[in-house]
Amino acid sequence: MPITFTAPKSNQKLPFGETVEFAGTASANVKRVELMADDQVVLPAVTLSASKWFVGHRFSRGGKRRIVATGFNDAGKVVASAELAIEIAAPDFGQFVPIPGNINPGVSKARQKTMLEALGKPGELTEDCSPVTNAKLKKLLITVNVGPFAVEGIKPAVEALQRIFARVKESEPELFVQLGTAGMLCCRRIRRPPSQPPSTQFSNHAWGAAIDLKVKGALDPRGDGKTQLGLLVLHPFFNAERFFWGAGFKGKDEDSMHFEASDELMRDWKKKGLLG
Repeated sequence: MPITFTAPKSNQKLPFGETVEFAGTASANVKRVELMADDQVVLPAVTLSASKWFVGHRFSRGGKRRIVATGFNDAGKVVASAELAIEIAAPDFGQFVPIPGNINPGVSKARQKTMLEALGKPGELTEDCSPVTNAKLKKLLITVNVGPFAVEGIKPAVEALQRIFARVKESEPELFVQLGTAGMLCCRRIRRPPSQPPSTQFSNHAWGAAIDLKVKGALDPRGDGKTQLGLLVLHPFFNAERFFWGAGFKGKDEDSMHFEASDELMRDWKKKGLLG
């Protein structure tokens, strides 16, 4: 055969999240090998040496995958091809995994001073959600479907969520359909355990600049030092839009279901005149 697969086996089921090692042989007239998944995704550059080829690839979604190996000669003409079917086990995005380090590169949590200077006092400092009374803030609030659900929040934050979830839908479609929310806008104080005195500061939800997310209908518990796999997969998408991930809050305040517009982003929005 001009080109063959030697690994993995045909119809082999492989674990999600691990690198799949593809390998095979090629005849002497094959000078370059290219692998494509599902007729649309070209895998990384394949190493070809002494008529043997190999490449590793980590898939971002589960399910059955059709892999085609194509061999090219010196002139770039297709001279051989082979096909392989494999199955990547569907990931459990709800499982709990450790929170890694360096999860908020380039951003920090939004300070109360920054929020008050940018938008003013949102309303009353209550334990539960209460009406927004700040006229300036009211003008900035919009309600929009951001992909997996609708939210109410300040315009630049909601628009950022639309961009985030559009990328998630494209790159992580299985995770996208499992996402839900526990809310964005909620004028209230920062919540603390009953054993602690009430906070004297507003939650960043009070300005509609933060969102709490569910994976498979469940919220991630606070302060356990772990996170749902789905949230871990999500956080680079939020970081790219300069949001701070609440998994970076310290100790019992760790809150990995929480994402908020960072201090740097809020100041940038104010500088650009996006906050009224």
